[in-house]
Amino acid sequence: MKRWTKEDIEYLKNNYSNMLDKDLSLKLNRSLKSISYVAVKYHLKKDNEFYEMSRKKTSILFIKKELEKKYFNEKKSMRKIAEEMNVGKTTIEHYFKKFKIKRRSHNEARKINPEKYAWATGLTKTDPRILKIANGIKRSFNEKRINKIKELELRYKKPLNEIIYDLYWNKENSQEEVSEVLGFDRSIIIKFMKEFSIKKRPKYQYISSLKGENHPLFGKSWELINKDKAQLRKRQASTRFRELTIKRLQNNEFPFFDTKIEKDIANGLIERNIPFVKQFRINNFVCDFAIPFIKIAIECDGDYWHANPQIYSLKKLTQTQIKKKIQDKQKEEALRSSGWRLLRFYETEIISNRNDCLDKIQEVVEEELKKIKSPIDGLMKS
Repeated sequence: MKRWTKEDIEYLKNNYSNMLDKDLSLKLNRSLKSISYVAVKYHLKKDNEFYEMSRKKTSILFIKKELEKKYFNEKKSMRKIAEEMNVGKTTIEHYFKKFKIKRRSHNEARKINPEKYAWATGLTKTDPRILKIANGIKRSFNEKRINKIKELELRYKKPLNEIIYDLYWNKENSQEEVSEVLGFDRSIIIKFMKEFSIKKRPKYQYISSLKGENHPLFGKSWELINKDKAQLRKRQASTRFRELTIKRLQNNEFPFFDTKIEKDIANGLIERNIPFVKQFRINNFVCDFAIPFIKIAIECDGDYWHANPQIYSLKKLTQTQIKKKIQDKQKEEALRSSGWRLLRFYETEIISNRNDCLDKIQEVVEEELKKIKSPIDGLMKS
């Protein structure tokens, strides 16, 4: 291996920054690896400007002021500048980034080139230019759709309405599956079905086809003509769900906490040493609080959901409020028939006059306790 002389090293130090490695290799009669090794050893680096120029694939000189003049003064796009300079658009983008030239926003570009961006001139959908563009797009889209329909009809050897009817009703595919088979979007299939008056299947009749094998309803279907069976199943499901809800309420398994008004009443009952049970089940209903040994139930109702009569008119209730009112009435009648006394307090009452609500509860509790004591007293006197 040829050793490096002091003269060779000195020459490399003086010329490395402004000469290519291959030129140095020829001049010093060294390999490229040897040149790189000695350069690293003596911490030699290439001049930045020389390095960039040496890596350029074009001889064109890019000057910041010239680019700014074309872009801002002459209002040319980056693509137009690239075409004039016979380079790619990405090259112009590179130099814009390098020179830190701020690019125009899309909104500014639209204003400069209104021919390209029709909306920039304030045109509306009724303008002839816009209508022409829109009609052209629609025409092209419709032509493609017609050709596609013709191809399908040739393949299946029957009209489109019969193809969709057969796939949907006879082969029991869903609308999504029909769209996949025919290569149309599901919304288009729905539109075709409306156009051809193809009725949809009832959801309850084909519920098993929409669920996986692990679903509890898989393989079970309701016949279209047997509506009584469908209603019975619905009632059974409702009863099961109600039982589950009541059980979860009793065991505090719901992922929510007591409402603010329930907490206020609970704290008040504790302060007055009145024993109570939260979320107490009575027949098929659950009450917020109950004092079981004297059969007193307490409900804390929100103003909106339970339609506080002091705030909401009975003639202007929502469907949700009407439904809740009916449920509240059913609960009240069921409790009364079972010998329970129900005390109902609304949100506004509890927030504004909590002590009045607690006084009423205490009064009723004392009244019921007297009823229990009086028969005992009578027996003892006799």
